[in-house]
Amino acid sequence: MRYAGAMAKRNRKAAAKGRKAAAGEDDLVGKRIQIERATWDAISLMAREQMKDLPEITEEAFRDLLKKYGRTADFREALKMSAKQAGKNQAGKKG
Repeated sequence: MRYAGAMAKRNRKAAAKGRKAAAGEDDLVGKRIQIERATWDAISLMAREQMKDLPEITEEAFRDLLKKYGRTADFREALKMSAKQAGKNQAGKKG
């Protein structure tokens, strides 16, 4: 009985991994949000005009939002930004 439980758990993990691989993405996060109808209609129209789907539109919007506030989702880029800021701070202290 114990063996069957372990096999079932292993099969569930393998199936989940297969779904991720089939989707082509391994690190996606989902969140349900509510927006005003007028905003949704404008986003939907823009997506159709640009022949993009909603995930593409939202990825672009969030990247732009992070850029606006001087943030990044990329770890390497964050390190570069931090090093630049530290360099500016050091130059300001010397002069």
